[in-house]
This record gives sequence, structure tokens and C-alpha cells, in this order.
Amino acid sequence: MFILKFLLIYLFTINLFGLSIDLNQIAKETSNLHKPVMIFFHTEHCPYCKKMINEQFNNKEIGPTIDKEFYFVDVNLDEGKEIIYKDFKGNASKFADFFQIKFYPTIIFMENNVVVSNVKGYRNKEKFGIIMKYIASKSYESMDLETFINELEMRD
Repeated sequence: MFILKFLLIYLFTINLFGLSIDLNQIAKETSNLHKPVMIFFHTEHCPYCKKMINEQFNNKEIGPTIDKEFYFVDVNLDEGKEIIYKDFKGNASKFADFFQIKFYPTIIFMENNVVVSNVKGYRNKEKFGIIMKYIASKSYESMDLETFINELEMRD
């Protein structure tokens, strides 16, 4: 357990100082934690990105859920961090191009270094909470998001 905590702190420190984001290494670490990776693509000049950061990621209710259920990776295209993913190695902008992301904010969810879902555009707290439940419960393995939402509505 100590080694795992040390490695996660090490990965966070590398990201904090802007050296690189190694998604291959993150995938190895998160597979032991059974947490999907949440990659948040955004730019500094995007008003909807800022709104998502302020209302979702900095929210006292949602922030702890993200920390508990996901490994959060911040990809700010304006910072130019180097990203490593499988055979890809390049800056954040080229990484977004690699996934054909043209609209911000975009969130990609990965499990074992494989994309399992993505969300394009701003989502309010309620809709984002549903998306997080969909991914955290691994419901993407058996149904699409629309079916998941319909099933939730039927329960209420």
C-alpha cells in the first residue's frame, strides 16, 4: 500500500511540475485501484471549460466523488505538456488531434488504457453526476448512456 501511495504521489508531482503525463503508467497504477481514468481536455480561453472547472471539479459535492471514483487527468491545451499514450508522444494539442477532439471541454474516460466513453461539451452538475455514475458503475459494458438514463428515470 505504501508503494502504491508513493507512486501516485510521484505521478501527481510529475504532473504538477508539468514534465509530462504518462497515461501508460497511469493505466498500470489505476488498474490496481480499479478506477477509470477521467481525462479533461480544455483551454484557458474557453468559457464553458471554466464553467465546468468551477461548477463541477471545484464543487464540494462533486470533487470528492471524482477523487473517490476516478483518476483525474487535466489536459490543458494551452500548457503544452507532453503526453505519452501507447505509441503516441507529443504535446497536449497533438494529443487532442490524435483523438479527433475539436470541441471543448471534452472528457474521455478510459479503463485499462482503452477509451470507454467520451463527453463533448459542458454538462451541468446533475447531468455530469449521471455520467459519472454511468462510468463508475461500468454500465457502459452493458448499455449506452441513453438507456442508463432511462433506467434511472424509471427507478425514480
